[in-house]
Amino acid sequence: MMTLVVNALESVAEDAGERGDLKSARNATYLACSIRGCGVEASTDMLRAAEILLEQSINYVASLSERFEGVSDASAEPEVSSETRSRILH
Repeated sequence: MMTLVVNALESVAEDAGERGDLKSARNATYLACSIRGCGVEASTDMLRAAEILLEQSINYVASLSERFEGVSDASAEPEVSSETRSRILH
């Protein structure tokens, strides 16, 4: 499970970097590194920390993916001039 989430975070980080969203890319990378760090330690406290990080990471990946999907959808729509928009509304 940890590997799957780390891979998803790395993928999202790469996508964010390509889109110029460096803050999101860094956050995803830092989350991936934190999860990897939790995997090294096997104590009960670290397992709880890893569980919380996994939950947060899954939510973060979903949120970024949704945001990026919305950006892609908006850019795929043809641009309509204000004059055309005005004619459509009337």
